[in-house]
Amino acid sequence: MVVNSRDQLVGSDGGALERALRDDTRRPYFDLRILASTLSADGVNVKFSFSGNTAEPLDVVAVLTDDADCSNVLRGENSGRLLQHVSVARSLTNVATVAGDAEKSIHLSLPEGFQVTANPGHHLVLFVQEPHQGTILGATTASL
Repeated sequence: MVVNSRDQLVGSDGGALERALRDDTRRPYFDLRILASTLSADGVNVKFSFSGNTAEPLDVVAVLTDDADCSNVLRGENSGRLLQHVSVARSLTNVATVAGDAEKSIHLSLPEGFQVTANPGHHLVLFVQEPHQGTILGATTASL
């Protein structure tokens, strides 16, 4: 199990999980909010805000997800099974850099195969992290 990209532990170790959650409440997090998001045939227009002063600029990453999906397994131990999936990430894109209070607008192109009308359940996830895949310091999500 990984707690907020910082602590790694065995999921059955209840004591380690309690410590990780307690330690996590003492760490600073930043306020990241999706103010508006509009889904269209060619992409998603997003307006978001960030609050907080940082020692160095932070990366803002956008993830487009399908709420549910399924796959037919053709080979291996699950051959012939239909597997159900939830919260399937379809794209992961670094969209901005922030270093203090900011409001920004971005446009995300839809990934290939992202079905806007055929599959109505989608989410947009934004998270802010230390540069180059560092610690996640804030996150937010909205239905599309």
